[in-house]
Order: sequence, then structure tokens, then C-alpha cells
Amino acid sequence: MPSESLDPHFLAEYEKESDWAKGHGISQRTSARYRALGLPFLTFGGFVWIPKQEGRQWIASRVKRRRYPPRQRRQATTTAEISA
Repeated sequence: MPSESLDPHFLAEYEKESDWAKGHGISQRTSARYRALGLPFLTFGGFVWIPKQEGRQWIASRVKRRRYPPRQRRQATTTAEISA
């Protein structure tokens, strides 16, 4: 099914999985794994379509942040004097 024959409103909201994967720098196999992990999708006309907004939100929800700031290194004390 050529993309040109689809409703422009549909194309404004959905993107083919292959194009979505390329746009996010991942393989189609990785995006299939993401679908198994909960990425929203629609199967229509023999293709898998990813909703653009929900796909972005899903990716953003997977970002992990540290709970605590990294520890500060203790500064080495250089109080030892060398006497000859």
C-alpha cells in the first residue's frame, strides 16, 4: 500500500515502523523488540504503524536517571613534608 494513497491525517499521526526505526537510529528488529516491551503500535494494511506522539512519549519514559548525585571525591591532603 503506497503511503501516497493514505489519508494525510493518518500520516500526520502515524509512521511506518521501518521509517520510525530509521528516524530513531535503530534497526527494525530492535523496534519489534520495543513493541514486545510495550511500544504502542497499529497493524494496518500489512504494515506496522507507530503513533508518532505516543512513540516519543514511550521512548522518553524509558530514560533512566540517577537517583542520587555522584559522590564527590575527597581531595587528597598533602600535609606531609619531605625533609632532607
